[in-house]
Formats: sequence, C-alpha cells, structure tokens
Amino acid sequence: MATNLLDKDILLLDGGLGTTLEDQHGVKFSSETPLWSSHLLVENTSTLKAVQRDFADAGADIILTATYQASLHGFKNTKTINKAGIDAEEARGYMLSAVRIARESYDGRPGLVALSLGAYGATMIPSTEYSGAYGTMTEEDLYDFHMTRVSTFTSSEEWEEIDLVAFETLPRIDEVRAAKKVMLSVTDKPYWVSCVFPNDDQRLPDGTGIDELVSTMLQGDKPPWAIGVNCTKIHKVDGLVKAFEDAARKKSLRLPRLVVYPDGAGRKVYDTRLQEWIGDDSDQTPWEEQLFDIVSKSKQRGAWKGIIVGGCCKTTPGYIKKFRQRLDAAC
Repeated sequence: MATNLLDKDILLLDGGLGTTLEDQHGVKFSSETPLWSSHLLVENTSTLKAVQRDFADAGADIILTATYQASLHGFKNTKTINKAGIDAEEARGYMLSAVRIARESYDGRPGLVALSLGAYGATMIPSTEYSGAYGTMTEEDLYDFHMTRVSTFTSSEEWEEIDLVAFETLPRIDEVRAAKKVMLSVTDKPYWVSCVFPNDDQRLPDGTGIDELVSTMLQGDKPPWAIGVNCTKIHKVDGLVKAFEDAARKKSLRLPRLVVYPDGAGRKVYDTRLQEWIGDDSDQTPWEEQLFDIVSKSKQRGAWKGIIVGGCCKTTPGYIKKFRQRLDAAC
C-alpha cells in the first residue's frame, strides 16, 4: 500500500479494462459472460494480469479492481467449462482475488488500489447503467445490493490492500444516496462517487439535475473523498465540471477532490442491445490533449482539493501513457 499517494495534487487513474481486453487481446464478451471483465477472474487471469500490468507500467497511480460488474447473482449465472453457475462462497474467492491481482500489477512499486463497484445496472443483461432503468428496484434494494458487495471485502484480509472504494457510473440519485449510506459503516477507507451523463443535457439518466446531485453528494455525514463524472463523452466534461463547481458555490458547499474519467470513443456510442460501439470517432482532437485541457482549467479555477483523472471505455494503456507524459512535462 502507498496511502501517502492520496495526498498528491493530481492522481492518474487507469483506463478502460473491458474494452482493452476486447480491442487488444481478442476477449469476447456477450450475454454468456454477464461478469464482463470480471469473467477473467474465473478463466483467464493471465490476460487480466497482463492488461493491469500494462496500465501500471503506463504510469497509472491508481488501478481499479476487475470487479465493476461482479455480483453474486452474476457469478451464479456464469457458465464455465466445468459448471453452470458459481456459488456464493466460490464467487467471493474470485472477487477477492481481483484485489491481489490489482496490487501485483505494480510489481512492488508504490501504487493505489481502488475497489471498483459499478452501478446496479451494470450487472443487468443487457446493462442499464446508461438509462437507470432498474425495474422495481427501490433505494433500499440498492442499499442492500451495494452493502452485500462491499461486505464481501470488508470481512476479508484483502481489505487491507484496498486504498479507495469507487462507486462508478451511477445513473440515479437514489443509488447515490444508497452508496453514501453504505459508506457510513465503512470508517477506514476514502471513497468516490462518479456519475454518468449520456444525454445531451446536464442531467442524470433519471432526470436529476446537477444542483440536486451535488447537494446530495456533499451534504450529510461522511461525504465522498471525491465526486465527479465517468463513462461520459469527453466534450461534455468541461461543462459538467463547471456545473458541479457552480452548484457547490450556490449552496456554500466545499468541494472535495474531482474525479473525472471520460470514455475514449469519440463520437461512438455503446448500443446495449447490440452490445457493440456504433458511430464515427474520426476527426477528433487527441483524447489526452482534450483531457489535459480539462484538468488544467479545473486546476486553475482552484475549486477542488485535488484531481483524480483517467480513462473509461475505449481508453487503452497507450492513452494513459500519453496522458502521463503530458502531466509530467507540465510539472
């Protein structure tokens, strides 16, 4: 562990694990692999280790565990070569192994491990974290879901190897509240909450505006260590960050750290029905240049305690390496 790294002004996150596995390593995901990148914990740890090592070697300060879509329900529905479903105890072992693999990616160097906890919708088939369409799920149901998942780790030896807890791609305000409620019982780890903005307006998929979102994130007991945006088109991010700052200013709320990791798909969008990226991503300013500009402007405005920055879908170790070089050259 290297918790002193948490004090750095800018921390570099890794990139899109699942899409890197697809695009650079020939891994195929479908409804038969409901765990997405977590499926490699079961059947292909060598490739998973190689990709996470690539992100660490590219200069990432933080590696997210391969648990974004992991859930006991998902493991139960996972078909492997030897069995049609994985029971809860075995699933727990696989989930804990993700922590060790992430830690080992640094090969003994200082680095942080963040426990990746995707939205409930990320565990559905097809995934619904971009729409927030969860059927009959209530806020209490969402609390139970996230609490069960977090408890898998808090009761283990691997918990000591986790530096941060990351609630990612949340599309609904009730899920934000549920995540915060879960973390009231976790007193020894900082956490972040990042939301997704797939639509043209500055609202969550459930219709929640940024003023309400920021107030919900920051008010009450044990607010997040960082808040922000992930898995969102990069051209939207600067405006969203400014809107977060304006919302905090209106309520006289002190902002924590900013966490921002947009996708690298250009104009392409992910079709959850087809389970593929569609559209055109040509004629784009390089991703690392756009993101560096966003980070520089955010830092100049001085509203945040620090910045955690990285990539989401379609961002590879190459993207992270180029961004690391931009950061280092500017220091």
